[in-house]
Amino acid sequence: MLLREMFSPIGAPKEPEQEIDWLDDLKFYIDNNNDLMSKTMFPAIEKHKKYHDHPEVFKVYINPIKTCVESYCDMFDIDNGDEIFNKEKIVEIAKHIAEEQDRFIKKGDYDRRKT
Repeated sequence: MLLREMFSPIGAPKEPEQEIDWLDDLKFYIDNNNDLMSKTMFPAIEKHKKYHDHPEVFKVYINPIKTCVESYCDMFDIDNGDEIFNKEKIVEIAKHIAEEQDRFIKKGDYDRRKT
């Protein structure tokens, strides 16, 4: 990039155009929101544990993710959340979360230990 392309005509640096990775940002929001994790995602994880061998187990995460999207859009005042998080994107993140949680389930991370 040429130096002159980095600056506006008056010499101030241009703001770099950054594309937001909405799914990654939503995942980060979910993972770092204790209320969403305990009240919304953990019940889905419990269902996942019960049906972990089913090929479409990702579907247990669809409605919880929709709830998380609503919370995310409310928190960050996003008006076009339905466009950003369309059905295909919801399914994509549900599959990602299901794969991630399947690894934790197989490792026994959610097993209750008897003392």
